[in-house]
Amino acid sequence: MKRYEPKTRYKVSSNQELLLLYMLKYRFISSDLLADIIGKDRSTIYERLSVLVDQGYVVKLYDKTYRFRQRPVIYYLAPLGIRYMKHRGYERTQLHYKNKDYTDEQIDEQMLLTSLVRTIYRSYIGKFELCTKYFQNGHEFCLTPPPYAKLVGKTDSIPDYFMEYFPAYHQSWKIRKRVNQHYDYADEHDDVTHPHLLLVCGNNSTEKRVVRFTANMLPDFEIFTTTTERLLTGDKKVWLKPYEVDWDDPLTFHSLPLKFEE
Repeated sequence: MKRYEPKTRYKVSSNQELLLLYMLKYRFISSDLLADIIGKDRSTIYERLSVLVDQGYVVKLYDKTYRFRQRPVIYYLAPLGIRYMKHRGYERTQLHYKNKDYTDEQIDEQMLLTSLVRTIYRSYIGKFELCTKYFQNGHEFCLTPPPYAKLVGKTDSIPDYFMEYFPAYHQSWKIRKRVNQHYDYADEHDDVTHPHLLLVCGNNSTEKRVVRFTANMLPDFEIFTTTTERLLTGDKKVWLKPYEVDWDDPLTFHSLPLKFEE
């Protein structure tokens, strides 16, 4: 099928460029999520998105089955949109060009990751800059593959945090390998303060495995665990410290420390 090419491309407005920036940052996005981020109503967001789709800057994922499956319309940057943002001086990673054939399940997971990290960000308004592996904004993500997100303290006294996600039934050896990557990197680069590690788990049994694997670790950074269900409540005190946990006793939930322990 021949790709539609608009006869005329109009100048991208600052409001439209903002939508492109959030697609650069989060990879996949819906009009509802954009409305929540920007604080505008859906109709305004939808109009701006429609223009960007028609102009070839954005790809719209939708078919007749979406309504029956109660799936939102998904938007992401087309190659033209990626090139436009690069020309405007924004960072982009090669991740935007990789894995172009995402399954619905993979897109859903990306949307979930965005919801998870934005829930943390909103709980500590004004404390962090939020970066993702798709838009790192000059901050070091250090590992390969990079963590999904990094919360960067807005002052030197506020610790940074990496967020990792382990879905339900994630294989144990993969969990151990990933946590050990952080441990080994911090050990080999002890001249740099490694961000604290937020491990979000798809269900309670996965969290129990993560706690078991990390309870006796003694890294130079702190480890916190939670589940998607607890985190999405929006409460601050949803985090466990693995070394404190005894499943036979009442659990103590923590908020994230906003200063380094002395």
